Amino acid sequence: MLFVIAKYNIWLYGSHVFKPHKDSSFLGARIPAEIESMSKNLKDVDQELFRKILKAVVSALEGKDNREVMKSIAESSVIPQERLSYIVAGMYRVLSEAIRIPTSIPEDFITDFSSVVFGSRRAALDAATSQNDPHLPTMEDFKWRVDVTISTSSLARALQPSVLMQMKLSDGSCQRFEVPLSKFQELRYNVALILKEMNDLEKRNILKIQD
Repeated sequence: MLFVIAKYNIWLYGSHVFKPHKDSSFLGARIPAEIESMSKNLKDVDQELFRKILKAVVSALEGKDNREVMKSIAESSVIPQERLSYIVAGMYRVLSEAIRIPTSIPEDFITDFSSVVFGSRRAALDAATSQNDPHLPTMEDFKWRVDVTISTSSLARALQPSVLMQMKLSDGSCQRFEVPLSKFQELRYNVALILKEMNDLEKRNILKIQD
């Protein structure tokens, strides 16, 4: 499998294709799949190889033809080409998103900014940011039971089952609701359908990511 970086797109000749999105902000609220895959595949990559790939990606962003360079890296590296394709795609995505942010920071201060973002205080900053970010409460506990209505004011013998559900949320509130049998069957069917579609997607080679 040979991969080539062009000015605006990445073609991976094989089973994986990634295209950077031009209309998104820097990384956005969700980490792109290319960057997550890159992080997983960088575990045993040495610094020399990393710098070679980074140099090739930067050349591509500058509009230069880097096909021979990438071919040489793929042939000389012990890393499988499939993993290299994930690394290349992730680097390209990170750099292409980052360079869209206008900045006029003096060069002398760039190192200080980098030490904060990637230094030992990063974990504390991430924890503080996640607490301040707006988010919806999550479910901490879920209980349910089935009730059967034996009779009503209009029917002497109803025998109509219903499902009572209670959700305890992370903000301390409890939500209780009743689901008719027909709606419960609809919910059960849709959940089973989603699980089947997820299994079908996982079987496709294009979505298989090696750790």
